[in-house]
Amino acid sequence: MTRDSPGDARSREPETTESMRKTILFLEQQSWLSGAQRVLEAVMDAVNDDFQPVVAFPGRGAFCSKLAERQIETTFYPLGNYPSGEKPLSDKLIFCLRSLLSGLKLGAFARRRGVALIYINGPRCLLAGVLASRFAGCPAVFHLHLTLTRRSEIALVARLARFVSKIIVCSHAAARPLLDANPRLAEKVCVLYNPVPSRVERSPTPSTSPKSPTCMTFGMVCRITEFKGQQTLLEAAGALSATHKEKIRLIFMGAPAPGNSQDAAYATSLQLRAKELGLEDKVLWAGYQASPDSLFARMDALIVASWIQAGEGMPMVALEALQRGIPVIASRTGGVPEVVQDGWNGLLVSPRDVHDLSRALERFLADRSLREHLRAGARAGLDERFSMAHFKSNIRSQLAEFGASYQPKRKPTTTGECAAWK
Repeated sequence: MTRDSPGDARSREPETTESMRKTILFLEQQSWLSGAQRVLEAVMDAVNDDFQPVVAFPGRGAFCSKLAERQIETTFYPLGNYPSGEKPLSDKLIFCLRSLLSGLKLGAFARRRGVALIYINGPRCLLAGVLASRFAGCPAVFHLHLTLTRRSEIALVARLARFVSKIIVCSHAAARPLLDANPRLAEKVCVLYNPVPSRVERSPTPSTSPKSPTCMTFGMVCRITEFKGQQTLLEAAGALSATHKEKIRLIFMGAPAPGNSQDAAYATSLQLRAKELGLEDKVLWAGYQASPDSLFARMDALIVASWIQAGEGMPMVALEALQRGIPVIASRTGGVPEVVQDGWNGLLVSPRDVHDLSRALERFLADRSLREHLRAGARAGLDERFSMAHFKSNIRSQLAEFGASYQPKRKPTTTGECAAWK
């Protein structure tokens, strides 16, 4: 366990400046990398001048390792990992008990370290984060990256959100269920779209798979799990006319969640279904890619086929595709329509509707003028709301009061803390 500032130029400031920064405890609900984790890195970079970050994880994983390589202090709390989707009663009871234990441990940690702010990055760790902030007597900020869809979760999150100082949401769609459940939360809510770099590096298209008007490549970039709709795309491609089916290639970039047997079984079933549909030779199963640029360069359009249950808030992959000038064909769900404009930079279809998606693919394949129009819309880029500079400026302003005004109730101590949390 290391206890240093992020590994950039500012980490080489004199020790006196380092010691003046207040500590912010980030609670992360998962240990692997996805869109929410990239946004969290942007948050940490934005507030690095004012806060010393400590990131707490429910277990070890790729994101935890990445932060450790950047010399950002990491620690662990006993929340455990849970599969997505509806939970059995036994898992719910275990989750409540683990959240209580996590809240007490994190609260004690925050008191000892004089934590100025607890930043809760996701609803799964909200209960533990609220308990920790109440126990430690420090404020909490809740960042919601998805659109809640189950009534029980909406009710619980809306109730717990009363005890945080600010709620940052990634889209208006993500905010709506909370505000419908409790309109009084509006005074705490700040809609702040996920950021993408102003320029995305574009790798040259591989010579073995050049783009051409006679062969179109559709890609999906997401976790391999049922709610993301990989099978919907396979079925839609299988329903194309024979002429159009000959023109397509499919790329599935992503992997099952680590240790998730349901995702693993689903991934196996997808490959079997592709074979049954006669698409086996047209599909590339690319797996997880730390550097996806070369595969993005092969895509004529990105597909976001998520179900409503996926709870899309503002999918980073859609933003990254548009920033690369790639049109997006997506389900009309969550925050997607706030960035994908039907007929301008992409096409919107009904969630889980195989025939609607198949018709959209047919239109894209058959109509060259439509393709060029959508590409022009995508190349026009994203507006300032999605810029990294806008995001960081707003995060700094939202959190500035905590860095300026909070004083710990007791003198922070650091000796031996890391060892106690291993």
